[in-house]
Amino acid sequence: MESVRETMAGATVTRMPVGPLLTNCYVVQSGTELMLVDPGMTTNRELEWVATTIEGANARLRWVVCTHGHVDHVAGVDAVMARFPEATLVMNPREALLARDPAASYAAQLGSTFSMKAQAAPLAAGQDLPLGHVFYRVAMIEGHTPASTVLIATDHAFVGDTLFAGSVGRTPDQEGLEQLLAGIRATLMTLPPATRIFPGHGEPTSVSAELSENPWL
Repeated sequence: MESVRETMAGATVTRMPVGPLLTNCYVVQSGTELMLVDPGMTTNRELEWVATTIEGANARLRWVVCTHGHVDHVAGVDAVMARFPEATLVMNPREALLARDPAASYAAQLGSTFSMKAQAAPLAAGQDLPLGHVFYRVAMIEGHTPASTVLIATDHAFVGDTLFAGSVGRTPDQEGLEQLLAGIRATLMTLPPATRIFPGHGEPTSVSAELSENPWL
């Protein structure tokens, strides 16, 4: 297991691929506060890897954010909240419902019975999540799931499975695809070109790279 750390404006981002689908779990530090994005860990080894990264940061875990309710992004959330009960789990309520349904979250299709038990504070578009020296603006993009969350700072964004390097998230039908593309264009492609995009899977990218190279956009 190997993590990759990047320094952004006011924050450091550590990317940790976890689970059978290599979901990007992110540990974000700004000042003396931490945020964990998409805890998709499925093994004790992965949980310890992420937990020791958090515990070794000399900072408190303030937020746990699940960008959406698919199991590969939430499988470790109950274990994380048990290990770090002082943290606040935040999630869009529609996505929390998804995470509690093994069929809707694709847990059953992956041979898992996981159903999220942790209670999440509601997260809605237009909110700000303060973290140390940084504020993350919350936006929602429909299509991949009913209310996928993206977190936007001055020079970077966490986008879950809405946008990937050279591609976009899967949708259940053409209407979902149109919603997804419209949301990406309005919410993400209007950000400054140098904005670093941290997706739910694969390598990070930038707004400028996706505008020039992504065939879906």
